[in-house]
Amino acid sequence: DCPPLGIYLEGVKKFLKFDPLIENIIVTSEDKSACDEFLVLVNKELPTIRVVLNVGDVQQGTGSGNKIDAYMEGATNANVIASALTSMHMHMRARYFIITSKSTWTSTIAIMAREYGFASEVSVIDIGRNTNTFSNIARSGCEDGVRSKTVTNW
Repeated sequence: DCPPLGIYLEGVKKFLKFDPLIENIIVTSEDKSACDEFLVLVNKELPTIRVVLNVGDVQQGTGSGNKIDAYMEGATNANVIASALTSMHMHMRARYFIITSKSTWTSTIAIMAREYGFASEVSVIDIGRNTNTFSNIARSGCEDGVRSKTVTNW
């Protein structure tokens, strides 16, 4: 029930208009086929953009460390945790995020990047159909004085 990949691509294009110096995008998903399809889409539509993938990502296909339907044969809970931590480590260096409010994981990454990441002025586009308190915080920051002054809503 994720938004179509074209919606994610439109978010990337929106950020590129805002900041034409963007050279790299980080692509992660629990769904390996979504990453593979998005990579093809980006290479076709934005050939000068470099896509960064977490090559060690287990992409368990469930959004849960307890239920592994891994694409990677022999994946364990430890692999899932390592995968999540390495993806989060990559995202701590990002400034722009495209999230879906259905996923608490993407909202968590956006909040952590804003609070603990290396980039200043973190911006978030939420392409989800739902809104909840957690995604609202991800989009707007926790309180006055946060490191994000630019908030982009879809």
